[in-house]
Amino acid sequence: MYLSITAFNPVADGETPDTDCFQQAIDTVAAAGGGTLSIAPGRYLLGSLVLPSYFCLHLEAGATLIASSDLHDYQHLAAQTHAELSHRVLLYAVGQQQVSITGQGRIWGNADRWFAREADEQGYRLPLADRPRMVVFEACRQLRLRDFTIEHAPMWTVHLVSCENVWVQGLRIDNDLTMANTDALDIDSCENVHISDCYLSAADDGICIKTTAKPAGLRRKTRNVTVTGSILRSNSCALKIGTETFDDVEDVVVSGCTIFASNRGIGLLCRDGGSFRRLIFSNITFQCTSAPPVHWGRSDPIFISVRPRNPQIVPGVVEYVQFSNITGVAEGAINLHSEVRGQIHHISFQHILMQQRLSDRSEQGFYDIRPPCNPANPTGMGLDNAWALNPASGRAWGVEPYPGGLPGFYASGVSELSLTGVEIVRPQPLPSGWNRQSIVID
Repeated sequence: MYLSITAFNPVADGETPDTDCFQQAIDTVAAAGGGTLSIAPGRYLLGSLVLPSYFCLHLEAGATLIASSDLHDYQHLAAQTHAELSHRVLLYAVGQQQVSITGQGRIWGNADRWFAREADEQGYRLPLADRPRMVVFEACRQLRLRDFTIEHAPMWTVHLVSCENVWVQGLRIDNDLTMANTDALDIDSCENVHISDCYLSAADDGICIKTTAKPAGLRRKTRNVTVTGSILRSNSCALKIGTETFDDVEDVVVSGCTIFASNRGIGLLCRDGGSFRRLIFSNITFQCTSAPPVHWGRSDPIFISVRPRNPQIVPGVVEYVQFSNITGVAEGAINLHSEVRGQIHHISFQHILMQQRLSDRSEQGFYDIRPPCNPANPTGMGLDNAWALNPASGRAWGVEPYPGGLPGFYASGVSELSLTGVEIVRPQPLPSGWNRQSIVID
């Protein structure tokens, strides 16, 4: 079946809710056994919608779905998973198959309505509770997200949970860089995922691969993920695995991508019991500059860290990871940190060329291994990690100076580490306080 939303007489003025007529149209397609609902040009104010199997939501050029800023428009639906303590969602599917969102239209997240107007001294705009994610698919199969745009999301933008056989192509996500927790694309306990030709920009992570704590029926590994030909920007980490990793992450390949204007380039943060193995990163360029201190990272183009978040949970290992043909500019250092020696092992760097630059930020020369950052609350999340200060240093817990000053490459507690063709180009003369050694292995 092929339907146009115009047959259901939406108001399409961007101010009057069109949720009911949209859901009626979606249900009509579902009752016919599946098909496409085409959204004509216009501005449609919406609350939560449920998408069925064998369904394509096609956004024509000029069509804009506007996420309501009224919490009541989301309260009739709750996702099984939560993010930042919220179960609210705009477009939702659970246990479905062959679901697609396509087209040249866009989704406008209306994020300003969910945040404080001004940022604080750390660059943080305080969010309201129960912010909605824009797209959440749980336990679905054969998904396709193609060509549409999401802008100004107030929360995790696209969250794919325990899904199989996923294609994300030509997706554009552009979120406000002052708004926290607005990850562009979260791949959570999914398998067989292909991401290509995307532009993803957010204050929080660009692409984040996770295995979060969730209901038992949704718990599984993330595995078989490829990312190619995409452009990423983030005030936190452009491409991250972790930190929430209660189950393993395996067989991830990232190639042919560009990272620009990002605080951290590639981050592998192992915290919650799951292990990372067989990861390949190749043919990547990066430009890393320091973001406001509320964001984790200190302009590190590659960061690998294993340490516990909860003292009762032993973190997994990071093993069999390759980095090759990677080049760029950074104000920080490549940084590998294992709190227990040997939990990061068999790591290979080949043909790495990095130019280090001076920064005007006071914390150049520091590394950041948050979370956890506050020993008084070792299982703390969110604001605790961003705000808690060590009274001895006046800095956040986990932000410390590099021993001997800033190097270009630093590894602590790592075993079976291989470096071939790693070149660090540093300012001359070497700035005061920088480590005289460009590569430091402890």
